[in-house]
Amino acid sequence: MSTWDSNITRNELVNAALRKIGALTGTQAVSADKLSRAVEALNLIIREEDLKQTEQSRSLWALSTKALILTANGIAYTTTEGLSNDIRELVSASYRDTSGDDVPVKILNEQQYNALADKNETGDVESVFLKENKTLASQVLYVHPAPTSVGTASIAQGSDALDYTCIMGHTSAAISQPITGQNWQTYWQLAGSTATGWVTGTAYTNGNVLMYTFKRPLYDFDAAGDNPDMPQGWNRYLIYRLAEDLAPEYGIALDERHWLKAQWLDAYAMIFPSTKVKGTERRNKGLFY
Repeated sequence: MSTWDSNITRNELVNAALRKIGALTGTQAVSADKLSRAVEALNLIIREEDLKQTEQSRSLWALSTKALILTANGIAYTTTEGLSNDIRELVSASYRDTSGDDVPVKILNEQQYNALADKNETGDVESVFLKENKTLASQVLYVHPAPTSVGTASIAQGSDALDYTCIMGHTSAAISQPITGQNWQTYWQLAGSTATGWVTGTAYTNGNVLMYTFKRPLYDFDAAGDNPDMPQGWNRYLIYRLAEDLAPEYGIALDERHWLKAQWLDAYAMIFPSTKVKGTERRNKGLFY
């Protein structure tokens, strides 16, 4: 999904917003005080986005891919069993056996899952159902059928002294070392206990795994190099939204603030066309005031 990812960093986003209101010009650097206040405002916007749950007021989201380590005869998985605690919507899923082969599985809705005659059926996973909850950390993922036996996954200690479980079998090399190897996330996931030290040239094995991609809330911008991890087209919304939020602090005239608001409302409507206000031209203009 790399083509979706935004690559604008936190500081680049802040600088772009400040330039929209004339607080920065050319190659001028933002002061530590201005940066701190802008980052605080940006993270407040991100948290407000998390509160948008209705069809009429949709929230921004980002994509993540995780591995769920399956257990023998396991049907239901919660965060206690390793399910991610921030799933808003499942996008895709695939079943990975001990040979490392991935087979796409069907994502069922509640009606389809309830229609399954034998929910205790065993075998290779063919479908999944996410029982949603407003509290994202309280959701339950059901797999069907459930594998009767699972392979043993290798567990190794990463260069950060934490324990990592193998999610893709391989012979280790520097490129796959957790967490300094360039491609380590293809082979390892933070999980497990009582790990031994990682060793190059070792054959590491994965167990039975469900790989799933999902929409999640945006993360806060804690570091200068953080990025929103969201589709690139959404940068404009955050830049103008932050610019309009900061405008009063920099003495921006009311008509210019109205223009900035019009820009982020337009960007938001481009992201979620169904939220665009419908009506006469006069009413649409009135939206910005």
